[in-house]
Amino acid sequence: MKNTKGQMHVLEVLLVATLFTSTVNIAVSVLPTSDANNVEEYDLYFTGLEILEVLDEWVPADSSIAAAHHDSTLSWWLATDDSASIKQYLDAGLSSTLSYRLEATHGAQTDTIVDRAVPSGSVTQTFRLVWADNELWELNLQLWYGYREG
Repeated sequence: MKNTKGQMHVLEVLLVATLFTSTVNIAVSVLPTSDANNVEEYDLYFTGLEILEVLDEWVPADSSIAAAHHDSTLSWWLATDDSASIKQYLDAGLSSTLSYRLEATHGAQTDTIVDRAVPSGSVTQTFRLVWADNELWELNLQLWYGYREG
């Protein structure tokens, strides 16, 4: 019988090398990259998504208003140009350490619903589409950490 110990050792080395390479590839694809440092931006982004979603899905208490505005308080306030209520809701719902600016585009018109000066630093943008007043409205909520002016 032939001596196969040398052949088995080569196969073992190849198997260990393959396992090591596979482990490194998995670790590289699974572990976070430099984007892990953007936690604050992700927090702002998801905060903006959530607050607009909750307002959009909040059904007005009056059933006739709810029916006319697709069961959406956000749609109702946009259709009736009630920017004061939108501002009050966002001020109450967002942390006082956050500031924001809200713009809405519908048709060929862009309205600034809450007008605050956007800083030169890092700003995160969140978008939401809403059907209001027989038009599709694209909301652009810009969020940043900083002092919230009146």
